[in-house]
Amino acid sequence: MVLKDTNFVMKKAVSLAKNLEGNWSVRMKMALNEVYIDHYLSQPLTKEVIEKLLLKGISFRRIKKHFKVGMDEISSLLAK
Repeated sequence: MVLKDTNFVMKKAVSLAKNLEGNWSVRMKMALNEVYIDHYLSQPLTKEVIEKLLLKGISFRRIKKHFKVGMDEISSLLAK
């Protein structure tokens, strides 16, 4: 991510966190995770994107449904 992307992500996360209830730090963490997931899902399917999504807690099933690929395609990307 470049600085422009980071600024956009933070603006989006703050506005999302303001709509949630509870402790600010918890709301901000949840909002940042959601915005990062949306950002990575908008990227083309690569090994790095899959790894980042898995680190953020996204399931293989959600990745398969979003990118409309099979498990064999995901496995082949991760094996490289």
